[in-house]
Amino acid sequence: MGNLIKMDFYRMFRSKAFIISNIVIFGLNIIGKLMELLLFNLANGLVKESEQAEIVFDYTENLSSVFINPLWLSMMIIVILISAVTFSYADIANGFIKNIAGQVSQKGHTVISKFIVLCVHNLIFLCVGVLGKIASQFIIGGSFNVDTADMPIAVATFLCKWLLLQALCAIILFISTGLKNKTLASVIGVIFGSGSLMIIHLMIDSQVEQFLKINLSDYDPSFLIQGGAGFMFANAIVVSLVIIAIFIPLTVTIFNKSDVK
Repeated sequence: MGNLIKMDFYRMFRSKAFIISNIVIFGLNIIGKLMELLLFNLANGLVKESEQAEIVFDYTENLSSVFINPLWLSMMIIVILISAVTFSYADIANGFIKNIAGQVSQKGHTVISKFIVLCVHNLIFLCVGVLGKIASQFIIGGSFNVDTADMPIAVATFLCKWLLLQALCAIILFISTGLKNKTLASVIGVIFGSGSLMIIHLMIDSQVEQFLKINLSDYDPSFLIQGGAGFMFANAIVVSLVIIAIFIPLTVTIFNKSDVK
């Protein structure tokens, strides 16, 4: 298992998709901050023409907010999930899985190895997002307020979002490796990352709440991961652990019984 994990780490760090995706996350966070400044300058131009009070851009940001929302847009999660799909399906696509499966006692070990590597994969992406936001703040000449009282909650939120990403990747891994369907896994990744499930929630949540007295969106990992202030820690942890506990053993079982081609 140790050698298997090392090989998967090697594949991930050598993956062009992984490297490019991290650059995209870092770059978009910087572009996002520059766009905010540009929009403020444009708004000030309009304000001056109408002779109203000038809008002042806040060059100071709370460091805790960077950890709570490490991505400029929640839709940037799509980049992370597509990178996860590419990594988890690569050995199947190039036939390398046949060589690996023959060297382990159970083929399902490859699933566990991939999931372990995806833990680091997702953590790296979120950390790159944090670094991108910090860099963007210095690029515009801004600064940070460090509120030690808020930082524990911010770090806890950061870790919960990482755990929610693991839950989403457990589903992605089930589709890409268990069902061997990269296209469907990519589509599901886009749906999760874009928040498209919110449309379904708007249509059915009110009806479900009448009968079950629960709001389904409060238990949807793709919705929970977008949370900021008032983050639902208990829901995020329970939902993530349940999804991982269901989909990883299920993927291992299916992959053990499947033919490796």
